[in-house]
Amino acid sequence: MAGLLTDEACMERLQQGQTEALDELYQRYARKLYAFCHNTLRSSKPHAAEDLVQDVFVRVIKGAHTFDPRKASFRTWLFRIARNRCLDVIRREKLVRMIPIGGRARQPDGAERLAREDTLADQDQDLERMAMRTVAVEAVRACVEEIDDVEERQAIVLYYLGGKVYREIGEILGRSTGTARNRVQSAQDKIRRCLEGKGIHSPP
Repeated sequence: MAGLLTDEACMERLQQGQTEALDELYQRYARKLYAFCHNTLRSSKPHAAEDLVQDVFVRVIKGAHTFDPRKASFRTWLFRIARNRCLDVIRREKLVRMIPIGGRARQPDGAERLAREDTLADQDQDLERMAMRTVAVEAVRACVEEIDDVEERQAIVLYYLGGKVYREIGEILGRSTGTARNRVQSAQDKIRRCLEGKGIHSPP
């Protein structure tokens, strides 16, 4: 079924009790949700982000009847749930630091592997260029960690997770499009200044 159905069509099937539709949605979004939660929290508990991903999908099942595609896309609805759960954890455990974006991340299936963003697309890239990219990626990760504002961190993560649509980011954060743009640009400016401080002058 799967790949041919839109997210909203999958949700319609889920609302009708066809639970296999959830498997497709999980395949589409588990990794992105993990990255979002993993980058929002910095927990001493190794499975915190994994647990949140599972919790989000439990809430998708329980709240499926409340989803209305006329009000928001499934992606926006899903990330709103994830954001609220992350904020609940932050408030409860007072976790305000952020796991680096990209890089080595424990995936929902438990396997540790390089995120796609950290690998070079062309296999013929020489070791020198790979080393330079690794240094740059590590520097960006470190700079993202230094952003104190949780909402700015969430905005920049959503931006680079593939959305890059300020309106959608705003809907997920519960902010206006203009505010979402400002959050992203502020985070980008901080990352840029941080990189320049490390002697790296390429934009993030």
